[in-house]
Amino acid sequence: MGVNTALPSAMWLPFAARVLRARSDRGLSRAELAKTVGVTDDKLREVESAHCRPARSLVERVDTALGTEHQLVDAWAITLQAEAFPNEFGDQRELGVHATHLWEHQPMALPVFLRTREYSRAVLRPRHPDLSPDMVEVMVEEEMAHRAEMTGPDGPVLRVVLNESALQRPQGGAAVLNAQRGFLSDLIEAGIVTMGVIPEQTPHHPGLGGAFRMMDFADRPSMVYAFAAEGGDLTAEAEQVGRCTMVRDAIENAAVELTPRSELLTARWPAG
Repeated sequence: MGVNTALPSAMWLPFAARVLRARSDRGLSRAELAKTVGVTDDKLREVESAHCRPARSLVERVDTALGTEHQLVDAWAITLQAEAFPNEFGDQRELGVHATHLWEHQPMALPVFLRTREYSRAVLRPRHPDLSPDMVEVMVEEEMAHRAEMTGPDGPVLRVVLNESALQRPQGGAAVLNAQRGFLSDLIEAGIVTMGVIPEQTPHHPGLGGAFRMMDFADRPSMVYAFAAEGGDLTAEAEQVGRCTMVRDAIENAAVELTPRSELLTARWPAG
């Protein structure tokens, strides 16, 4: 009888990273933790690299040993549920950090991981009129932390295609938009992201279906996240990923490449 060597889905990568981070925060070696919870070093390595779906009993022992107050068990349960019902996976940001390559199309606004602090605030305040300024600031800080992970040395290779209007809309006012344009120019110059833009005059726009993200992983199937007003849909189903790949290719064919010296980035609103 053959042995099933298929790896768990990419949704286990954030859980594995959480276990590794919790162990590192406690200053324990993998061998020390493995001995404490009664498994081999190799078994714990599989857990921390998302090469297995650990049993709840093991996660409970790790939770206790690391003093994480049931957080790892909760994360394990969420991941297990999400793998069975992907659309219920709420934190696509956390998943994106573990991708090797990430491609995103945004027709209305800049992706979270490319925003300046001021632009982030200008997007979040009108979107959440029910929240206090302090709560909005918490969300801004979360976006900045996510940006640091995504654009840092361990983040994925980033490719973004925008509608031209996303770079023309003065969200937050002239100073905010102009600073955001300059920030994007710096990111492109540094090789942190490549970007394309679909001109407003494009007669047959292929990306009117909305914003979506494609994520490739080193040893797991690719995944697609389709953004919605609240939450979104996540899938690794091959047929759906294939359809999104065709849309992505059509979007790329309609896009014009942005460089640090592109007028859309160097011009200053309202003149340009």
